Amino acid sequence: MQDEQRTMSPDELKTLLTSIAVTSEVVEAIDDPTLQGRRRWDLTGWSYVLVPWGVRFTHSAFREEIDVRIEFFPERRGRSGDGEA
Repeated sequence: MQDEQRTMSPDELKTLLTSIAVTSEVVEAIDDPTLQGRRRWDLTGWSYVLVPWGVRFTHSAFREEIDVRIEFFPERRGRSGDGEA
């Protein structure tokens, strides 16, 4: 019996996006069907747009957009007695 794949729903995609690493892999997989096959993801119809704050996923059949915000908090490297600049 052959596994039947179907396009990933917005809820399934949201569940998958747990880290920057996975989000990057999803972006890569949208452009690479071979990677989709290895990960057993069906991303047919999904597209992405890189935006200044992260990435936005959209699908041609769903109205919902999924935004992944990438936040970076630089490590503070001052002495504890230094004031903020």
